[in-house]
Amino acid sequence: MWRIYSFSVFLLIIVFSTCCSSVNETVFVNTDKTKFKILSIFGYLGKSHFDVFKPLLEELAYRGHEITVISYFPRTKNAKMKKPLPNYKDIDLVDPKIGVYVNKIDLQQISHSFRPFNELFLLKSLADVACNVTLRNPAIKELLRSDEKFDVILTENFNTDCFLGFIHHFKTPYLTVSSHQITPWTNEDMGNEDNPSYIPNIFLGLTRPMNFLNRMKNTMTVLFFKAFYEYWIRPDDQVIANKVFGPDLPKLKKIAQQSSALLVNIHSSLHGSRPQLPNVVEIGGIHIPSKINPLPKDIVEFLDSAHDGALLLSLGSMIKATTMPQKKLDAIMKVLTSIPRKVIWKWEVDDLPHKMDNVMTRKWLPQFDVMNHPNIKCYLGHGGLLGVSEAVYVGLPMILIPIYGDQFHNAAAVKTRGTAVELSFNDLSEQSLRHALDACFNNTSYRENAQRLSKAYRDRPATPLETAVWWTEYVARGNGNPYLRSEGADLPWYQYHLIDVALVLITVSTALIYIFFRLIKLLLSSLLSAVKGKAGSQAGKKSKKKD
Repeated sequence: MWRIYSFSVFLLIIVFSTCCSSVNETVFVNTDKTKFKILSIFGYLGKSHFDVFKPLLEELAYRGHEITVISYFPRTKNAKMKKPLPNYKDIDLVDPKIGVYVNKIDLQQISHSFRPFNELFLLKSLADVACNVTLRNPAIKELLRSDEKFDVILTENFNTDCFLGFIHHFKTPYLTVSSHQITPWTNEDMGNEDNPSYIPNIFLGLTRPMNFLNRMKNTMTVLFFKAFYEYWIRPDDQVIANKVFGPDLPKLKKIAQQSSALLVNIHSSLHGSRPQLPNVVEIGGIHIPSKINPLPKDIVEFLDSAHDGALLLSLGSMIKATTMPQKKLDAIMKVLTSIPRKVIWKWEVDDLPHKMDNVMTRKWLPQFDVMNHPNIKCYLGHGGLLGVSEAVYVGLPMILIPIYGDQFHNAAAVKTRGTAVELSFNDLSEQSLRHALDACFNNTSYRENAQRLSKAYRDRPATPLETAVWWTEYVARGNGNPYLRSEGADLPWYQYHLIDVALVLITVSTALIYIFFRLIKLLLSSLLSAVKGKAGSQAGKKSKKKD
């Protein structure tokens, strides 16, 4: 009897513990198991932009949703063999005459004079190419002529709104995805807080906290960039979109303001805490795989023998490292040859100009897998967000040489966290690189800060991929726009910033102050007249007495 009683109590404890555990556990799942038809649009030709969200697209297909992907990066035969996804349909945009943006940046042509403004003009030219080439593709015209219906649309938020015509054409709720920190015009479209007094602009690369001059620069740049996008980029987008989607297409800005959610490849541990709307969702590191793949045998043997530690050197998918100016390349090779470390370097041709026994080069590297090798102690990169996010996740100290775009912003973010040394490309020399390598390998504070940042970056209620999938399904179920959209997105700038309220208050206050002083003046004048009258009457009485 006692054994039966004890066993019953034990079972009750197990059941109670399980219930408590399930109550406290955060689970992101699609509870109704509905399968949705999803259209995703990635009209930009940059590979890194697509690579961020490729895991999301494949995961949606893996969960049974029917997904159509418009992009320049269709699934390869190898990927299809490894992971067949029959409900994943590619609309391939690749034009052999144009190609895609891989190894495109020529370091010989890099100039950082008036950099933010030059890059804004570059974004405009890239937007023109993306809109004209993508929207005139025969496959796009065929899709628009079809009677397809979709439950939700995913589209990239970057440098153009011309693809928002798909939203109007299919009359479908949509959410946008951003591979980088939110741009000024996107914050305005969403009605999201973008206070330049403490939120650095993505184009400047300012460290936090900002001093007075940086806050002034930040404020003026944000205002200029918003105006530039609104009055130059958007009108051209509108013309192109109207030709494709018809003259009844609403203003693209109006469509942009209807986004149900914005999924952003950032995390507050890295880029800093800031107020966000509930439908602006951080999914930083969504591209980072859940498991580490085995490295090729030759790379394993090379890194295993790096008893004093190894350096990973990679300038990403866009920058062509072989275009490095000769003087800077000589300085880099001289320093790398002299250090007692192994170096593994992403280099686009078979051989370096000079053979170095401690350096291994590869045209392509499985970057995240290499970073996870225990002998990799430092990452030298360009500040691209994918590489920076991977290094933060692993807990690696960094040396960053930003070249263009948001790389300056990302480098400033990790520099603020004390995990990276930032070098100027213009000032790159043997001395500056040697000093940076010494700090990265030998200053323990960088590794300690990197490990702390990694812990905070990883610690979340759900993985970035689970979060992104849940939000996509949430919007597809019809729960997005009516409940989450900020009314601030509808306000003109003077109402959003309370300029009208301030003017009324200033006018009323000025009027009240004027009236108050007029009353005081009248009161003083009356008192003065009364005093003078009294004094005059007293003087008259005195003169009569003397007479």
